[in-house]
Amino acid sequence: MMPERVRLPLRHRAFRAVWCGETLSMLGDHTFEVAFVWLVFQETGSAGALAAVLLVQTVPRGVLLLVGGAVTDRMSPRTVMLCSHLVRGTAVGLLGVLAVADGVRVWHLYALGAVAGVAEAFFFPAQESILPSLLPAEQIPRGNALVGFGEQGARFLGPLLGASLVALVGTPAAILLNSGTFFVAAWTVLAAPRRAPDGEESKPLSVIGSEIVDGLRHVRRSREARTVLMIIGAAALSYSGLFAVGLPALAKSFPQNATALGLLLSAWGLGQLTGTLAAVFTGLPRRWGLLVIGMTLAEGVAFVLLGVLPNVWLAAAVLALLGVGVAYSSDVALPAFIQTRTPPEVLGRINSVMYLPRVVLEPLSLAVMGLLVAGDLRWAFAAAAVPVLAVGVRLALDREARALSTTEEPEAVTAPSPGTA
Repeated sequence: MMPERVRLPLRHRAFRAVWCGETLSMLGDHTFEVAFVWLVFQETGSAGALAAVLLVQTVPRGVLLLVGGAVTDRMSPRTVMLCSHLVRGTAVGLLGVLAVADGVRVWHLYALGAVAGVAEAFFFPAQESILPSLLPAEQIPRGNALVGFGEQGARFLGPLLGASLVALVGTPAAILLNSGTFFVAAWTVLAAPRRAPDGEESKPLSVIGSEIVDGLRHVRRSREARTVLMIIGAAALSYSGLFAVGLPALAKSFPQNATALGLLLSAWGLGQLTGTLAAVFTGLPRRWGLLVIGMTLAEGVAFVLLGVLPNVWLAAAVLALLGVGVAYSSDVALPAFIQTRTPPEVLGRINSVMYLPRVVLEPLSLAVMGLLVAGDLRWAFAAAAVPVLAVGVRLALDREARALSTTEEPEAVTAPSPGTA
């Protein structure tokens, strides 16, 4: 029997509907990843073409991300998510129909990447901002835990489902499945409450620029927002290159090679799934600052260890334990902290700013790790630990950072005090 405290978020019809729809959509996304990669290889035969398609998707997402946050605050997360689901569902559905008719051309792949990138620039800030409209503040941490659990489950099952569909019934089936999940998610997001009209939607589009600037000013003035941005930036620098480049290089150093890489990634996924499930049952500690500082320091130590451990089983054990902690402190606690400590009128813009370091710093992390692994693998992993260790030490020495909590009222937007600007 599921404990009462775990069932509380699921008693809210709006949360239950949106959670089910978004989890299904994420399952479709991870299923689609396998089919799309296979389709690109079928049409181009080139890994370089795959990288180019992904780049076409990344550029508009990064350029329009802050606009997406401003539009979310103006229109509501419900409306933005609905439109994004419909746009992506239609685009992916058209690709699926072309695949059925054997009419896919290379430019179709680039076009889909561009459309997806634009839609995601609006969707991500909205997705991170909708939970406070679905649950009371005290249930947001467990709501985020359930969201994380659905995401990790989809990440684990989606590739298996995608590979099975491609092998058994062909690539078009996996593509059309993803298209269908977008339309289901569009229908379920309608269960979210409508936001009362506040006059924002009637403002001219020309003021969006000033609204974006207001969001950036809030981050500059908010000590809490700056702290979170620092943590996210350090994680983007450390994790992006380490997982995309470092882990494959580490796997090659073990006798198991490709099997070793699968084991390492599976261990990480299992740890993340366990961490999100644990947060569903236990909730989060009140002292969020201590949690994230301790976890940031642990990440740095774990990265150094990964570079020197003698066999794949010890490395997998470290990744599994790290996955538990990261899922608990980042996938669950971090969005809960932002959602409960940010004024609702700027939440979309704040979430877009929080996502920005991942877009900006990921290419740098990949490039640096690519250079370092060509030398000494141990030093490459030690270098990946530097950003998170530096931020962890910096925050550990900060009394106000150690006292950060998810239970206080949202921080007011005020002028910066001396020494905090």
